[in-house]
Amino acid sequence: MNLFARWLAAVAFTGSAFAPRLSEAQLAPSSTPLPVPSPTSSPPSGPSDPCTSMLALVNRPTVATGSCVFKNGRGDIETGYANTITSGLGGGATAAYPQAFIRAGTRISNVEIDITPPSVLRTSAGGLLSGTADAAYGAKWEIGYTSKAIGSLSVAATVPTGDLAFTAGGSSYIVNLNGAYTLNSEFSVSGTLGFQSLAARSTTGAVERTGVFIPAFVVVAALPGTAQVYGEVSNVSHIGVGQPGRTLYDFGVQKQLGTHIVIDLETGFAPNPVAGQKLHYIGFGLSYGTPNP
Repeated sequence: MNLFARWLAAVAFTGSAFAPRLSEAQLAPSSTPLPVPSPTSSPPSGPSDPCTSMLALVNRPTVATGSCVFKNGRGDIETGYANTITSGLGGGATAAYPQAFIRAGTRISNVEIDITPPSVLRTSAGGLLSGTADAAYGAKWEIGYTSKAIGSLSVAATVPTGDLAFTAGGSSYIVNLNGAYTLNSEFSVSGTLGFQSLAARSTTGAVERTGVFIPAFVVVAALPGTAQVYGEVSNVSHIGVGQPGRTLYDFGVQKQLGTHIVIDLETGFAPNPVAGQKLHYIGFGLSYGTPNP
């Protein structure tokens, strides 16, 4: 597996996702969830729930995991495509699709369950290869919100179901602390502190583990017509067992169509070479769901 595939695996479950750049076996953006709580006056009963639009609820395509959760039977299906170019020795192009992410609210107060089916990966790095990546499952709990801020805690675990070239060979586990804060009617910030126990194959084929820290910070600007743009910086402390870390910069735009659909377009790059390799990617996605009332 190339270095990018290992790095994608390391990040895959910070959030996005559960997303492509989230795992060196699951390509860039994922994995986003850019909840933008609107600063509204608080009624006597308390502040309004900021998680009532699909634009606030969708969990792709950033590395940071969104703070909002689906509640009481509401949910969505998120999907996308990413193409990542790795330069340097052993580099090449890697496509990841459909990057599916299924979320469903439960009857347990402020808790949703999350399922990540295997994505298909096709790469020319190190030779032409194609196959499926590992699946994952998890849950997210909304801790609470005010008129300007919201926080949540999410957990996830991968399942080594992928093909030999793209599986970590063992389960990885991650815990994310997520938060978002509204600065004014136009700008908001959000972020994730991710802690992962990463499984990866060594050069001998044995499954080894390492601890990984994955912080991500996002700035969001609202646009007219239920849309927003974002810029994000994230870091993976280790792209694999015994490997150095990598910083990723990514940018994108999201647009809500009607009540149920959000589309996104994104790009990102990692300028610092790791083992002589740099990478950049482009991607797009679509999410369909039923928002909270």
